[in-house]
Amino acid sequence: MKLAPIRALLLLALCTACSSGAGPSSPAAAVAVPDAEVAAFSARIEKFYGALEGVPLDALVTYQNNTLRDCFTSPEAFSDYFSALATAARLEAFRYTTARRVQIREFNFVSPEEATVLVSFISVNQRALRFWSIHFERLDTWQRSDDGVWRIVPAKL
Repeated sequence: MKLAPIRALLLLALCTACSSGAGPSSPAAAVAVPDAEVAAFSARIEKFYGALEGVPLDALVTYQNNTLRDCFTSPEAFSDYFSALATAARLEAFRYTTARRVQIREFNFVSPEEATVLVSFISVNQRALRFWSIHFERLDTWQRSDDGVWRIVPAKL
């Protein structure tokens, strides 16, 4: 039995599937956003997620941070987001519900008015003998409001 023709057909099928643009992100689907807008958005999300690093996610001091609150359209949206964030930190057994590192993995513009941010929250386990890092990821949606400011639209619990 000759396997070379079967392997060649399999390779051809894989190459065709990969090049057909059926993947999750094809270059044709990219949204054109001015460089200045990308830079402003990047600075905004770095400031927001940077403020979450090294602080308890369920503490009153975090909840009262006006810099964080400014990234939401309403107090209810802010409460929804931080409730979900603190719950995730507790479920993952983050020590002191604190993210030691927050890493922005990627951001993508869905349209000129909407973007998504994939972010990882990294900490150590609440149990001292489990010394390895633990993490969870979130996919946050940001929208530009009428005043041109980017704000988070939290998912409902």
